[in-house]
Amino acid sequence: MLVKKIAALLFSISLLATLNGCGTTAKFVYPDDNGKLIRFTDGPAYAKKIVVTPFEEMRGSKNQTGTYFLYLIPLMPYGWGEYERPDAARMFNTIQEFNFTPSEDLAKAAAYSLRRSNLFEDAFFSFGGDKEKAQWILEGEILSTEYRGSIWSYCLSAYGPVLWILGLPAGRSHNDLSLALRVKDVQTKDLLWEKTYSVTSVVTQGLYYSFGYDVKGYSVLMQDIMNDAIADMNREFQEKGIK
Repeated sequence: MLVKKIAALLFSISLLATLNGCGTTAKFVYPDDNGKLIRFTDGPAYAKKIVVTPFEEMRGSKNQTGTYFLYLIPLMPYGWGEYERPDAARMFNTIQEFNFTPSEDLAKAAAYSLRRSNLFEDAFFSFGGDKEKAQWILEGEILSTEYRGSIWSYCLSAYGPVLWILGLPAGRSHNDLSLALRVKDVQTKDLLWEKTYSVTSVVTQGLYYSFGYDVKGYSVLMQDIMNDAIADMNREFQEKGIK
């Protein structure tokens, strides 16, 4: 009996290692779908060049990993991990780590969407040295990129992974993205537009579906934020008579 329990435990741990990606690294890739980016055909609407500088880091630094293994406790339905900085984590549901530099990657994504939108004469990313080439500047604050993942054992402890093999969900990943964005005049520093966005994506994962999608939502969420932001900018600029 003891041998069977040990074997089941080893099986569960090995399957958990498999589920956690065996060293797989995911990367922030933007956009998720180029065809879904907002685009104005009658552009550019504003004869301005807009520069995007690295976003300011405002996130917390708490990452909680050990709670993932609570799923091995009998009658415990799941284990979980919570990361305020998923780019610094080394354990997810189906991947090992996330190659992500938020302050730079999100700013570059914003510049890409702005250029693609055809709303401005030009849009580009800069660390700040050549921002004088633009009349407007988009600044951002990263408020949250929280990741929450859970591994489900169905209260069966080490025997839970057997249900994963049968096709039942093995866990769920939540991606949260919250940004504060603002557009300023480069010369006068006047605030032209600002808004805060908070969005979430959830994916249920198993051995045969959504495997490796633990952090895929961040690209989708950034795409949605920029689509909304660009539409909001255009609407507010028109209302204020900004040209």
